[in-house]
Amino acid sequence: MATPAAVPLLLSKPAEAPQATGGSGSRRARIVYELTHTGKERFQELVDQAGPSAWDDDEFAVHLAFFARTTHEVRLRILEGRRSRLEERLAQIREVSVRNRERLDAYTTALQRHGEEQAEREVRWLEELITTERNTPHT
Repeated sequence: MATPAAVPLLLSKPAEAPQATGGSGSRRARIVYELTHTGKERFQELVDQAGPSAWDDDEFAVHLAFFARTTHEVRLRILEGRRSRLEERLAQIREVSVRNRERLDAYTTALQRHGEEQAEREVRWLEELITTERNTPHT
């Protein structure tokens, strides 16, 4: 994450921002920022990171949003890492479920089952993405 002091190095504001249109005057002018060359380089560095933090819930969603700007190899590493992380989570859910089956009430059991089904669905979805990624020609 960029520190506040680094933001001017990453963003630049054009000399004239576009003005609001319309006769009512109720809309404020939109301020538009552009990435500087340094900002574009930093953005690419962040997008290309495919380590364990990219597999976590929050960071995975951000990386996925920018997959179009990510290389084939990085996309595969992130997808495979995310799948691995979810398979570990699924194994833990199943282990806890078996261990605590008799002690849990119906609502807690239903919640655990819901978490298990959600993880299973995401693993299947990731498998589809991985298969598509592997079968798509890349230049």
